Amino acid sequence: MPKKKEKVVTLRMDKQSFNTIEDYAKVKGLSVGAYINSILDSYTEWFIPLASNERIAIPKRALYQLFSYASKGSLDELVKEWANEPKNAIRLLGGEFNLESALDSVSKISKYLLGTDARVIRTQQNNIWIVIRHNLGVNFSYFWNQMLLHFFGQLQDYVYSMTEYDETTISIRLKEKVGST
Repeated sequence: MPKKKEKVVTLRMDKQSFNTIEDYAKVKGLSVGAYINSILDSYTEWFIPLASNERIAIPKRALYQLFSYASKGSLDELVKEWANEPKNAIRLLGGEFNLESALDSVSKISKYLLGTDARVIRTQQNNIWIVIRHNLGVNFSYFWNQMLLHFFGQLQDYVYSMTEYDETTISIRLKEKVGST
């Protein structure tokens, strides 16, 4: 297999960040450079559309129609089959499944699978409110509401979660449990 052509870049970070990365890389048996390269390669592969391939997206009208034909029962079956995938993706990329990685994952899911940005609002009372607007119908909202309810339900030791949805919006409210961090 031919070696990929590499480009040398300079990276600056504060000493504390470097030490954290260095310690973590040592545990994994890697140098700092190798560890950072592995993160960047993973990020490029999974989250940044490659220049040589245009992102393939299902038109929103088609998504709306596909979901509108589905019954709640068939959507529930899809949730059962796919509900653990966001958590598995976090772990696959070497991350720890916690509230911060879950929030980051919801932002990525929203952007790349739902085609919109998730608005995450934190309050001083340890509340987090996530709003995802999509205009893809009530069944689309129902499916993602169920997926996210399950996803945040896996963090039940750390947060209380409640979701609501309608044909255009998914709303997730999280309340961090006191002493759970």
